[in-house]
Amino acid sequence: MPEPAHGRPARRRLVVDHTRHTRPLQAERRIAELEDELDELRSANAILLSVATYFHRANSHDAPGSPGIPSPDAGDR
Repeated sequence: MPEPAHGRPARRRLVVDHTRHTRPLQAERRIAELEDELDELRSANAILLSVATYFHRANSHDAPGSPGIPSPDAGDR
C-alpha cells in the first residue's frame, strides 16, 4: 500500500452494500401495502355479506331477522 503524504498508511475503503439497508424498508413498505389490501378486502367482504343478508331476507319466507338459510322446501309454504 502506498504511504500518504502525512506519514500514516492509507486506509482500505470498505465496500458498503446499500441494498442491505433498503431491503428492510422495502419489506416494511410491502407489509404496509398488504395490510391496506387486507383492510380493503375486509371492507368488501362486510359489504358483500350485508348485501347477501339483505337479499336472503328479501327472498325468504322466514320472519325478518330470523337466522339461518331456508330449507329447499321453503317455497312450498
